[in-house]
Amino acid sequence: MRKAIFATATSDGFLLRLTEAQKDLISEVLLFQADRPGGYRTSVVRLGVDRESASQVMRKVSDSNPEFSLHEIHVLFAALSSTPIMIPSEEAFYERIGSFRENSFALAAGLLNAAEAASDKGGNLSVND
Repeated sequence: MRKAIFATATSDGFLLRLTEAQKDLISEVLLFQADRPGGYRTSVVRLGVDRESASQVMRKVSDSNPEFSLHEIHVLFAALSSTPIMIPSEEAFYERIGSFRENSFALAAGLLNAAEAASDKGGNLSVND
């Protein structure tokens, strides 16, 4: 799971090349977030978007080389970062998600690093772009 994430800056965000294991982990944390009780407000607090928007991001994850807007990258980062906090037991996390908590944190960090590297090479992108 410690494989690097490769990102290419595009005019609207980033084109990501994810391994199948990375896609599986992202899908599972997004599914976990979708199953949480609460409505619009709690989803926005956890992920920055409502459930429908999070579902759209989840559908993109299965693409061969998905392109994500900066806002969608934030949804991925938030899901990967918050899910291990919401499931504090390593055993419970592994049983529900199918991966170790450290892999979720590492993938979140990898997204951030890939975004920084792609931005440096492809122009300075900001959240307002």
